[in-house]
Amino acid sequence: MLHKIKLSIVVLVTTISYAQTSTKVLIPYRDHNTWCLSDTLGTIKAKTTYKDIKDFIITRNKSFVARYLVKNNKNYFVVDQNQKVILPEMNPYDSIHLNEEFPNYYWVFKKGKVGIWTANKEIVNCLYNKITPTDNKSFVVEKGELKGLVNSQSKLIIPVEYQSIYSSWDEADQKNPKHVWVAEGVLVDKKFYDTKIKVDGTDLGNASVIGIVDSSGGGADVRNQKLEQLRAKYDKVDFNFYNDYAIVTKDGKVGVVQFDNQEELVTPLYEEVEQYGNDHGVSLYKVKKDHLYGLIKEGNTFFLNCEYDAILDDLTLVKGDKKGMIIFNSIYPSIAPKYFSIKEYKKIDISDTWQFGLYQVTTEKGKGLLGENGVEFFKD
Repeated sequence: MLHKIKLSIVVLVTTISYAQTSTKVLIPYRDHNTWCLSDTLGTIKAKTTYKDIKDFIITRNKSFVARYLVKNNKNYFVVDQNQKVILPEMNPYDSIHLNEEFPNYYWVFKKGKVGIWTANKEIVNCLYNKITPTDNKSFVVEKGELKGLVNSQSKLIIPVEYQSIYSSWDEADQKNPKHVWVAEGVLVDKKFYDTKIKVDGTDLGNASVIGIVDSSGGGADVRNQKLEQLRAKYDKVDFNFYNDYAIVTKDGKVGVVQFDNQEELVTPLYEEVEQYGNDHGVSLYKVKKDHLYGLIKEGNTFFLNCEYDAILDDLTLVKGDKKGMIIFNSIYPSIAPKYFSIKEYKKIDISDTWQFGLYQVTTEKGKGLLGENGVEFFKD
C-alpha cells in the first residue's frame, strides 16, 4: 500500500512539473552579452554558450523538433536542443533562414541567391531568386519571372523556362505510377514525369458552416418588444441585430444587457463600455472609469482593474510610458506594464493543449525575451 502511495505522488509531481516546464523545450537566454538555453522557468539547461542566437523554432507537427540559429565566430550555424550541430559552422553562406513548416530544411543564401540545405548537404544550389516547397518533396525554383522544378534527388527535372508548375490532377495521370507535373509556358504546356514518393495524406476535414443566427427568440415583433422593454428601463439603448447584447446608458453611465433575457451583464457604472474578446469562453468588456481602463467579465467580475491609461486592440496595456500585455486563456496573469515596448514573438507548442507565449520586450538596457509566465529570459 505504501509503495502505491509513493508511486502516485511521483506521478503527480511529474505531471505538475511537466505542466510548468519541459526538458525538451529550451528558450534562448541572454546573460549580458552571452547566449545560452534555459527551460521555461528560466533555469539554464545547457552549458554551451554562444555569442548570438539569432532565431529558433520549436515544433511538434509529427515529432518534436527544435532548431537554433547560433553564432560563435564569423558564421551562423544550426544546432538542436542538445547542442548537436545540424548545419555546420564551417559553411559558405551569407545567411541562413529557419522555417517552422519545414524545420529540417534550411534556406541558405550566398551572393544574393538562395538554395536549400538538409540532411548534411545542399540539395538545391544557391542559384535562384526564390524557392518554394511543393508536392512530391520537390521545390519550385525561380529566376526572374520563370520557374523550374528540382526534385527530391536534387535534379532539375523541369528547366527554368515556364510560368507555372503544378501536379497534374488528370484522372489518368493520378493512376500513373510516376508523379506527373504540368509546366505551363507562354506558348506551350508540357508534362514531366518523376518517381512518385509515398507520403502520408492529410485529412482537411469538413468546412464549418458559418452564418448569422437569430438569437432574439423570434422575429422582428419579438425583437421590437424586447427593445421597447429596455428603452423603458434605460435612458439610451444601442442594439445591433448581429449581437446578443445591448449597450445601455442610465444616469450618464454605461453598461451591458443581455438582449434575450434582459440580464445586466455589466452594471451601468462606467464612462465607456465596449466588447473586448473573451477568456476561457467568457465574454469580456473594456470599461472606462475615472479616466482609467480595465476589463470586466460578464457578471461584473473584474479581469483587470481600472488602472490603465489605455488598453489597445492588440492586447497591449499602457500605464504612463510603460507597456504590458493581456494574456487570455492562460494559467498565468497578464503581464504588468513595466517595459518600454512589448510585442508577441512566438507561440511554442509545449503539449497538445498548451502553447507557451513568448514576447519581445525593450528595457532601459536593450531587448530581451519574456515568457507568458513572467520569466525574463535575459540578464543585464
